[in-house]
Formats: sequence, C-alpha cells, structure tokens
Amino acid sequence: MDPEYPPAIDFRALGRHMSRQRYQRGSLKKVGKTRKMWRGRWHVYVKQPDGSEKICKREMILGPVSELTKGLAQERLDAAIKASAGQFAPGAAPDMLFAEVWRRYVAMKAGAWSRATSIAVTSVFAHHMLPAIGVEKLRDLTRDPLQSCLNRMAAGGCSYSAVHKARTYLAAALEYAMDERLIQANPARKIEVPTQMLEEICERYFSVDEIRRLSETAHGRERIVLRIFIDCGLRAQELFALRVNDVEAQQLRVDEALKETERAERRVGARTKTRGSKGYVAISADLALEIHGWIEYNALRPEDFLFPSSSGTPFQIRNYLRRILKPLAKRAGILDLTYQALRRTCATHFNRHGSLRDTQAHMRHTSIRMTNWYVKEIPTDVREAVESMDAELWQGVDHERRVQ
Repeated sequence: MDPEYPPAIDFRALGRHMSRQRYQRGSLKKVGKTRKMWRGRWHVYVKQPDGSEKICKREMILGPVSELTKGLAQERLDAAIKASAGQFAPGAAPDMLFAEVWRRYVAMKAGAWSRATSIAVTSVFAHHMLPAIGVEKLRDLTRDPLQSCLNRMAAGGCSYSAVHKARTYLAAALEYAMDERLIQANPARKIEVPTQMLEEICERYFSVDEIRRLSETAHGRERIVLRIFIDCGLRAQELFALRVNDVEAQQLRVDEALKETERAERRVGARTKTRGSKGYVAISADLALEIHGWIEYNALRPEDFLFPSSSGTPFQIRNYLRRILKPLAKRAGILDLTYQALRRTCATHFNRHGSLRDTQAHMRHTSIRMTNWYVKEIPTDVREAVESMDAELWQGVDHERRVQ
C-alpha cells in the first residue's frame, strides 16, 4: 500500500462496537379468520461476535380481540419488548427517582397552571405521594404501589377532590416521562379512584319550601345575593367579582372571578374557572328591577363592585358564607347551606323549566356530563312514564289482596 495515501475507510464498520439502546413500541395487528387475535411485532438487536449488531424480527400472539382492548394488547407488547430485548428508553438515568420526574413535570407546567392549581396539586403530592413513592426508582414503579397510595389517602379521610387530583396528575407526570422516553409504559394508566372507600359526595339542593323560607328571612343585600345564586347559578368567586357595569338589560356579564390565593389588586382576575364560564347569564325582569334598585339606593358607580365590603373591595368568600349566609340560613331552619348547594339548587330547578341543554348553557358547563352531576331531581317525563307504566300493569288489581 502506498504510504503517501491513507488506507480506505470502511464506513460500514463505523459504530459497530458502540452499544445502542433503542426505544420502540412495536406494531399491533388483528389476525385470524375464525377468531380475531392481537399479533405484536417488534425488533431486537443481537450483538454478534465481532461486536456488531444484527437486527432480528420478533412476533407473538398477545390474546383474543374479544378479551383485550388495544390498550391492554399494547401493554402486553411493551412487556414482551422489555423482556426480550432488555430495552429501556434512552435518556433515563438508571437510578432516576420519581421525585426527580415530578420536579421536572411541575417545572414544565409552571406556565400553564394557575397559582391556585399549583398550590393545590403540589400540596397533595408533598403530603401524600412523594413521601410514599418519591424515593422509588422510576423504572421500578408498578401499578400496585401507586394504587396503594390512593387507597391509603381514601382510608385516611382525604376528600374525593384530593384523591382525584393525585390520580390525575400522577398519571399525567408518568405520561410525561413516557413522552420524554424515560419509561416505556405508564404504570398509572389503569389505577382507579377508590370511590367505595371515600365519603359520599354531597348532593344537597334546596326545595321550593326551603327557598321561600330563605327569601322570607333574608333582606336587602342578602336577599339579592341569594336570588342571584339560585336564579343564575353563579359561583361565589364570580358573583362577588360582579361590577355595576356588568348589569345589562336582563342579563349579567361574567368576565371576572376572585382568586382567593392572591392579594390586593391581583385578587380580581380576568380569568374565570374555565373559558366556557365567561359569558352572559340571563336574569328575570323582576330580578333586574331589584338589582337596579340596589344600585340606585347605594349610589354605586359603574366601576364599583355590585356587592362591595365596607372598604369597597370584594368580600372574602369564606367569611361571607360563615359570618352572614350560614347564620341567616340557620334562622330559616337550614343548617347545611353551602355555595355548592346553591349552585346545585339552580341547576335542579332550572332543569324542570327547560331542557338539559338549556341547563348546560345557563350553568355555563363545558360538557353535558357535568350538568348531569348538578341536576339531582327526577325529570318530569320520567315520573310521568312511571305513572303510565304502573297504571298499565296494575290497573284493576285488588289493592286489599296485595297488602295481605
């Protein structure tokens, strides 16, 4: 070989001795004529004696389509890939702990979460999840210990909201880990909120008689506040953020909400609970007259809050409930008045005068499913159907014989 020219480079040999880790999910396909089955296919990389790697195809039948959803079949395929190839996703340190993944996830969501959401979620994890699984290696996490965390929260008296937050954001954080290729499967995808271990969710709403007793007991400002709560279904943070210029011709404009975790001017925010919450709410002509009478009597200016405190600022929501509304309700013989019960009362009674879609629009819910949670009374058409069925099946039956 001529010494003046370097030897030719064998580009095929480049990287031949470098160990590589590859992330893959394989592919799923339904096969079979008489009985459909899930078939999974993937690749493995087998190291040769000379240090190079050879790609080999693998496949297996994962189970019948009638018994496995696509998600479950994918879980079985992920396990098979992991077992056969010994693969872990690149980018994950061997000893990475869940606490580190959670820290990275919270940092990523900092720009999307409100202050209230951030405080609520991080508090739940700091008190319940991180002490239990924070020091666990990410790769060692399975469904069992995660479900046990939720079960312990429920058994310890945590609210449905706290347990639901833990389940939602635990699954989201591990989904983020999958997106970052830190793990191949999300062990929290199938964990469930232990509803049977939690206290019953309050479904209280007030009857017509109770509403009239409240009306007779309340006077002035409190009467109008209660009427807006029950007629319009506003949330407390929306009602106490109303300004005089939000009162229009037989409608209220909802475009601000109180942020109880903030202070001073930041306490009134331009963001409502959801985007769908921002809009207009219809009010009756009689309620509009009562509101305008309140504005004129107190000589309120357009930019003033509709129901200001003595200092001209919005009321503290919890203080108004505890110091004013609850004592008033107690005098009316109602011992369990809450803002949620008032909003549920509006949805339940409004639904008797309009359709479920009308109720959804009035309550400004983003989904009809949420409206169904609020409407608690049996619809009139259901009651009429029961009466009709009973008359057909039992008409002419001797009542005395049935009770003997």
